[in-house]
Parts: sequence; C-alpha cells; structure tokens
Amino acid sequence: MKFRIIFFLLLTSLSISLAQDKRKVAIIPVSNNGNSSIDWISGGLEYLLNNKLSVLSGFYVIDKNSVKAALKEIKYSKGALSERSASQIGRLTNAHVTISGTYVDSASQLNFEILYHNTENGKLIYKEKISTSNNKLVIVADKIVQQLLHISGVPVSSSERALMNRSLTKNNKAFESFIKAYMENNKPNPNSNIVIGLFREAIAKDKNFWEAYYNLGILYFNSKQYKQALNQFNKIIKALPNFDKPYYGRGLIYEKEKKYDLALADFKKVTEFNPNDPKPFYYMGKISILDKDYTNARKYLNKSTDINPDYAPAYFEYGNLLTAQKQIRKAIPDYRKAVELDPFNNRYRQTLGEVYYRSQIFYNALIEFQAILSRDPNNAVANFMKGVTIYKQAVLEELVEAFLDLLDESTNGKKASNESKFKKTTGIDPVKKRKVYDDMVNSFTKASQARPKFMQATFNLALTYLEMGNFNLAEKYFKTTILISPNLIKAHTKLAEVYEKTKRLPQAIEQYKKVFYIEPAIFVRKPTLGPEHQYRNVLEIFLRELDTKIKRNPNDSKSNIVLAKVFRAQGFNGKAANILRSILNRNPRHSEAKKLLARIEKGQR
Repeated sequence: MKFRIIFFLLLTSLSISLAQDKRKVAIIPVSNNGNSSIDWISGGLEYLLNNKLSVLSGFYVIDKNSVKAALKEIKYSKGALSERSASQIGRLTNAHVTISGTYVDSASQLNFEILYHNTENGKLIYKEKISTSNNKLVIVADKIVQQLLHISGVPVSSSERALMNRSLTKNNKAFESFIKAYMENNKPNPNSNIVIGLFREAIAKDKNFWEAYYNLGILYFNSKQYKQALNQFNKIIKALPNFDKPYYGRGLIYEKEKKYDLALADFKKVTEFNPNDPKPFYYMGKISILDKDYTNARKYLNKSTDINPDYAPAYFEYGNLLTAQKQIRKAIPDYRKAVELDPFNNRYRQTLGEVYYRSQIFYNALIEFQAILSRDPNNAVANFMKGVTIYKQAVLEELVEAFLDLLDESTNGKKASNESKFKKTTGIDPVKKRKVYDDMVNSFTKASQARPKFMQATFNLALTYLEMGNFNLAEKYFKTTILISPNLIKAHTKLAEVYEKTKRLPQAIEQYKKVFYIEPAIFVRKPTLGPEHQYRNVLEIFLRELDTKIKRNPNDSKSNIVLAKVFRAQGFNGKAANILRSILNRNPRHSEAKKLLARIEKGQR
C-alpha cells in the first residue's frame, strides 16, 4: 500500500595576517580573585571595552551570546585563558584575538592581569599588569584598547577617537548600579524588577547618565512596553541629539510598529553618527525587504557585511531577500552561512531546514531539524517538520522505486501504459514503511505535547494513525484537532471517514452536517455521499433542517449566514446579499456578514 497522507605570536604574524581585515576580538569576562563585593567590576570592564571598540572601524567585537556559547562548549569556568582555550575560542567564534585575565582588590586598588592571545595558534601575544583605583575603571579599558591598537597597527580617525572617549558618567556609584543592572539583565532568568530598580538608581545618582536611560529604554522595548521605551529614547534625543543609541532604540520600536519610513530615518541617523555598526544597516535591509525595495535591501545588507563579514543576521536577511523574490533554492547558501556563523540559533537552522524541505532536499532538511532537536528535544516546530519531512522523503523514495521499475520494464520491452505501470505495487518495504509511520507518530506526538494547541501537529498525528489503520487513536486526535480549530473542514471530513471505516454511519453524517454549516457550498456542488451511504442526498436533509431552524427563529444570524452561503453557491447572489443586509440591519458590526457581502458586491462590479 502506498503513502497517501496529504499534509496541511606572534605580534608580527598577527599584524600581517590581519592587514586587510577587521580584527575580530572576543572579550572574555575577567575573573575576580578577590572579594565578591567587586564582582561587578568584570561586567563594568566588559561593557566599557565593548562600548569603545564598537566605534572603531578596524575592530569587530564578537557578540556576547556567541562568546558565552563558545565558553560553554569548551567547558571554561573562570580565569585567564590558556593557549589551547584561546585557540578553541577562535575556532568557535572566528575571533582573531582574545582578551582575558583576572583582577583582585588590594588597599583600595584594583590590580589586573590582562592576557592577549592570537587565536590562530593560541600563542600568548602579550601579558600586562594594570593597577588603578576603584573609581578609575575607564583607565583600564583605555589601556587595553591602546594595547590592542599597538598590537594590530589599526589607525583611528579623530571622529572615532571622539566617540571612543565619550564619558558615560563621572559618578562611580551610578556606574556601579548601572553595571549591576546590566549583569542581572544578562542572567539566564533575570529579575526585571531588580534590573529596572538598578537602572533607576543609576539615573537618580546621575541625572545625565544617558547610557542608563538608553538601557532602561531597551529593557522596556524587550518587554514590549513600547510607550515607556519611546519616552526614554525621546528624552535622550532631546537632551543629546548627537548620541546614536537612542535613534537606534527608537528605530527598533518603529520597525516593530511597522512604521517603516520613521524606522529607516532613525537607522540612517545612527549610521551618520556611528558608521561602524552593522546593525542599523542590517535593519535598513530588513525593512527594505518588507517594503519590496529589493535593490536598496541588498545595498544595505552589503554595507552590513562590509562592516562585519561574519554578521550572521545579515546573511539570514540575504536569504529572506532571495526568498521574497521567489528564488528559494538560491537562498540556501545564505541561510547556510547564517547557520555556520551562529550554529546555536534555532531560528536560522529551522528556516534552513524549511527551505531544504520546500526545495525537496529532504535529507538535508532532516539533518537541520535533527540538529535542533539534539539540543532542544521538545522543540515543537522542529519535531513537526521532522515528521512531515520523514513522510515526504519516504514518498520520494517510493516514487523513485516506481520510476526505476518503469525504466527496467521499458528496457525489457514490456508493453503497458504508464498509468498501469504506476499502479504496480512496487512500493516501499513494509518494515521500512512501519518505521516511517512510527517515526512520524513520535515526531508529531512530541510536537503536540510541547505545544498542546499546535493544530497542524495534532491533525497530522491523526492522519498518520488513520493511514496506519489505528482508528481509535485517529478518532481521538481528529476530535482533539476540532477542539483546537472547530471550523477546520478537513478534520471533520476525516473524522467522518473514521466513522465510515468503523461502520458508524450516523456519526459520519453528523460530521458532514457540521461541514455543511461551516461551508455549505461543498454540498451544493456535490449533494450526495458515497456508496457507504448508498449515495444519499444529504443536502436535502441539511436544507430541511436549516429551514426549520430559520422558521423557529427568523433572526438567527448564524442560520441566516448559512442560507446566504447556500444561495451564493447556487448563483443567487441577490438573495444572498438581501439576507446579509438584513443581518447587518439588526447587527451592523457582524463581521462575517460584512465580509461575505463585500465579496458578493465586489464580484457583481
């Protein structure tokens, strides 16, 4: 039986090898070897280094999440990196150099030991000791940046130096509260009340701490409190119109609200103040795709990858750009590049898998879905797509077997029509078929358990059981599907099929009646059922029942909508329109009547 389911150092070598490229830097949080009260110093130095290096065109700082994932991969705990660890970080993040180290407090002094590693071979480039008072952390950051500039030979323009030297705050207590908020917010499960409280505490200690206002705005944005976020960004822009970050934050809000012209204007403003950040160009490209401005989309994305050739989101949007232009297969290399650059991003990998699926490259699609499930076994969408891909791959194998069989018969000079040859039962091996069904059941079950209202997963689970001949479980999951989506016609007709196969014809007719009340046109076109029901004309039965309902309650909107649909299906648009107008006279806000009447009137023009 064939498948029939239909699915809804060295300093010198470093300088030479990087002469033409951006220097990619992985900042490893420095480890505190002293009192826990100064744990925040590590986050403070990390923030300052990111802030300063991000405005320099010769450097690119590897994003925090990629560094975290790499550190987890190599089982790093704390302390300065070893040569082996530095090399591994480079391999996992594409960084050219790592910065790591330790610090300790002693007599109101902070004593740092900072190590710079060449990730190409893991060799230590340079090690230095820096001491400063507790309130001069910016001096440590400046010395590290200067050492990086010296190692790499990267030139710095006057505008870049001005951005790099911009002071966040002169109030050390405000900075401490700010960094504690930043560190709490970066925990796996941050306490938003603590984060908001600390940011507000920082602002209370320094009313002009604009970086704190900005981060509070981003916190509001991430929690979808767009009005509060917008207030923060507008406040900063009014006070400091030449600061790039609030324009970026406001652009994010406008992009979410689909105010694309305003978003583009703000992101362009960001690029004027800081042309070395790939993110605003990426967003401009993303928005241009949504606006179907494909020429500018590619231009902006090209700029983003010029700034950082390893910026994964830009490659993902390159893929979206080609997909929007109906060039799905051509999008595969870009989606694959995004996955290579950010292998832990499930969204990128899921999209790559789905593009492989749509391109009928089922083997590769399965690899991507399985990669997601190896890290996230309960991922609902990956489990669902694994199930449908297993089915599609099996169907393809069956078709190939049939086609090869045809070729073999043709070679041997056998005479038969193509149609009769394809009816030949050469299908897939029964044992393999059973395994395919079992794998599908396993995948759809996991998907529906992970997301109980995942209608497609539940429906396809029911379909699989129906194909397997397990009518009890097929009935169970078709009923569950109907609870999730009461108007899904296919679920009702398939449940009716289960009843027919188990000789429960009255229940089958009851399901067909429900279909009639959802979309009566189906029975107007074909009023009789199949041989199981002796070709019974159910349309007449359903219409008599409908007529009785309307006579009993002439103003019943639901029954009148069904009658209007019947008249429309029969070609009596005038009668249908009159019924719908009567409904709207009684209830002008009846949405279904409005939509149906609009479709009828549009067809009459």
